Amino acid sequence: MHLGYLEQNRELHSRRNLLRGGALGAGMLALGGTAACAAPEPAANTGGRTLAVAEEWIDAFFNKGAQAVADYYADDFVFEDIILFQMIDTKEDLLLAFEPFDNYGPDSPLGVHQFDIIRHNGGRRVDQSDEFATAAPSGYDPAFWEEKTRDARAGEELEYDEWAIMHWLWKVQHNADFLDMPAKGKTTHIRGVTHHLYKDGKINREYSYWNYRDIAIQLGVLEAPKSRHELSFEAKKK
Repeated sequence: MHLGYLEQNRELHSRRNLLRGGALGAGMLALGGTAACAAPEPAANTGGRTLAVAEEWIDAFFNKGAQAVADYYADDFVFEDIILFQMIDTKEDLLLAFEPFDNYGPDSPLGVHQFDIIRHNGGRRVDQSDEFATAAPSGYDPAFWEEKTRDARAGEELEYDEWAIMHWLWKVQHNADFLDMPAKGKTTHIRGVTHHLYKDGKINREYSYWNYRDIAIQLGVLEAPKSRHELSFEAKKK
């Protein structure tokens, strides 16, 4: 498990705890000035995963706190954020990964975050197959293949009865640099995709991808593409 980003979260943990006291009062701006309330139980396994249920989960990152979000996950789970090199399978590390998104008010150390679902597809598991490559393909050293694919295979033994794929938008008002990119005082918008597997209404496998290149462009680290076809290998029409 790669914990670089989690180590940064540990360094900020004590600072967040100091801010939390004030955030429960003044920091609950997003809750209309009301006190934080306990998160509702995750949706029961009704076979009806919907956009509304997905929005409850993703909205919890800002409005309900890290512990409330962690409660959406089964005791045995695998969480993977490919962009951050995170592969997490303990609730302790899951809490560290989620804490930066808590609502500590406008002065939150890493910024103010907002997540919104764009598109949701999901439902009961019916005829889905689960197959994994059992050997390195031709052209790969077996040890290298193992290193590069083990996170994708983690949790293959976990049974699931529902699934969902969600496209979302992540808005960040930055109060600090982001992944070593100058970001303080800027606002960025990042698209991402999360794939969930569920067992008895709880998440037990998650893959998340988001557009690192887009945020790097917004922060001035990379140049914007010249066209929507900049990587096309097709011959240009005369």
